[in-house]
Amino acid sequence: MKATTVSDVVDVFLALPQEEQEEIFQIGAAFRLVDLRKQLALAEENIGRFEARYGMTLDELENQGLPEDADYQMHEDHVEWHYWVNVRDRTRQMLNILGKFSRVPGAG
Repeated sequence: MKATTVSDVVDVFLALPQEEQEEIFQIGAAFRLVDLRKQLALAEENIGRFEARYGMTLDELENQGLPEDADYQMHEDHVEWHYWVNVRDRTRQMLNILGKFSRVPGAG
């Protein structure tokens, strides 16, 4: 079986009537929005865990810098904290973009 390329998918999609293209996009966007909301909730939960543990936001920690006596766990947390902030920010961006084109209530 031949591998499907992005170009193949785009060609098939563009060959469909516009109404079908819109319907496919709306359905796909609705499913993606559900996943993105779950991802955002997970990112915010993890960020909240770090904020509670250290009593500050990541921005505040960045401004202060890591303490001289920061242990291995704090360094690991710092890296993971950055990861979750990036996930949150990218996810919010995707939610805003998809929300502009979706008919799903509460999408944007």
